[in-house]
Amino acid sequence: MKKVAIVGAGYIGKLHADILCNKIENTCVTSIMDNVEKKGRDLADKTGAVYYKDFDTMLRKADVDVIAICTPTFLHTEMVVKAAGAKKDIFCEKPLALSVADAEKMITAARNNKVNVMAGHVLRFWPVYVKVKEIIDSRELGKTYHIYCERLVAFPDWAESGWNREEGLGGGGALDVQIHDIDYIISILGKPDFINSQGTYNSAFGGWANMVTNMGFSDGITGCVQAGWGLPPGFPFTNVLRVVCENGTVEWTFRAGKLLEKRDLNSPMVIYKADGTILEETPDGTDAFLIQWKYFIDCLESDRKIENATFEDGRNALEVVLAAIKSAKKGKTVKIK
Repeated sequence: MKKVAIVGAGYIGKLHADILCNKIENTCVTSIMDNVEKKGRDLADKTGAVYYKDFDTMLRKADVDVIAICTPTFLHTEMVVKAAGAKKDIFCEKPLALSVADAEKMITAARNNKVNVMAGHVLRFWPVYVKVKEIIDSRELGKTYHIYCERLVAFPDWAESGWNREEGLGGGGALDVQIHDIDYIISILGKPDFINSQGTYNSAFGGWANMVTNMGFSDGITGCVQAGWGLPPGFPFTNVLRVVCENGTVEWTFRAGKLLEKRDLNSPMVIYKADGTILEETPDGTDAFLIQWKYFIDCLESDRKIENATFEDGRNALEVVLAAIKSAKKGKTVKIK
């Protein structure tokens, strides 16, 4: 039984707490930390955990094996470094940090303290994204020519104190939203050779609210991500995944809810083959957040190396997204490798 502390009792912290308390047998949430007392105590009462208002106090007193960092991005680095120093295994939500240098500090702290760590890049576990990656890797449809990902959402208005409206604290939608799909494409093709981005800058939405990023790879494959949170209230959570291949095209479109509350709804994946055949497949409906946590906990319990959604993966995704933001700022193509 792995005892887990949830650090950050906001939207995503509650989501992870629900998974760990109700859907995985070999975990127990024993501690909740949030500096907003009412919010933290409410989640602690709901999970039967001990509440802590201070992170350092929790590290000293709490009996935990794993710490799940679900706080605003600007707090990740310091908390991960401290948790690693306390010899705790760590799950950290994406984006890993606000700079590559900070991500490197987190990687070094984990390595030096010999703790197991994982980044919350959940698309690597989302069944439809996993299935499409399998199609690409197997060359079932021949050579891949282009990968297109779209992720659009209304501005997240539940963030405590509006920290996500400050570019220096959250990085804007270009970082917080786009990094999901950038990481997914990297997981298939590796880092791009160059990147060119354009976007909409709106300080009221925390900086670069929406962005379109085009990527070029050395083998001629191209990628494109359209992502952001600069949409009006009521705009549905929208995901699109389209892969153009030599012998067909795969497409999946999902539109529902405000963010993740309707992620259990299923939308068919469609394969358009070069011979005119059209196939529909309903993806596995298992919650990707559950699959993600099962993978992490199974690795810990079996003493198996974590090889998916590593901190290095998180750093690589961050590097490319920051290059995209640089490209948009300068209006120029940016080389990655």
